[in-house]
Amino acid sequence: MTDFKFSPFRTTRIVQSEIQEFLDAVSMAVLAYQEGMIAFLKGGWLETTEEKLQQISSYESRGDNLRTNIGLTLYTEMLLPDTAADILTLLSDLGHLLDRMRGHFILVGIEKPEFPDDCSEAIIEFIGHTCSAMEHTVAASRIYFRDPKAVHDQIHKIQYHEQEAEKIAIRLLKSIFAGDYPLERKCQLRDHLLHIDQLANQADETGDALAIYAVKRSI
Repeated sequence: MTDFKFSPFRTTRIVQSEIQEFLDAVSMAVLAYQEGMIAFLKGGWLETTEEKLQQISSYESRGDNLRTNIGLTLYTEMLLPDTAADILTLLSDLGHLLDRMRGHFILVGIEKPEFPDDCSEAIIEFIGHTCSAMEHTVAASRIYFRDPKAVHDQIHKIQYHEQEAEKIAIRLLKSIFAGDYPLERKCQLRDHLLHIDQLANQADETGDALAIYAVKRSI
């Protein structure tokens, strides 16, 4: 288990454990989302894909409960008064990633978008960069609690994957809208690509905020 480097967390094992479990929930949801999206692209909406949705929903629900418990403990026990607001905002931003992943995957199950076969490889690469951006955001969050000065080592990785995701998204959008497809299908596919891109953007924005929180704790 991560060893948090400030006294209140060493003596408040419940909060320490809940933060660790929350970060685990986000990380596991990212993996389930990535695996579920790739499975859908390769085989459509099958029983295994539905199972991935249930996993994401479970992680999202658990994350919400943990975030609420952590907030109550921080404020009722007056732990970390100087950084409690930053910690709760960070957890809220990560919670938004959980919400977005679940929301988009539900939409995929409802609409079952049919992406062109010649775009499959690029979409899988796009999803990979997006999920890597989210994973590095979780990794940076873990480091924030151990060694704030080391957070920067992860921030540039988040930015790299977000930028790569954006490049692929633009390339895919150009390809789709240049293709001979009905306008409504083009718009549907565009919306799904933007949902994925928003996950990368959210990860990048959270990373930017995390960099500021880390500087504040390092002063």
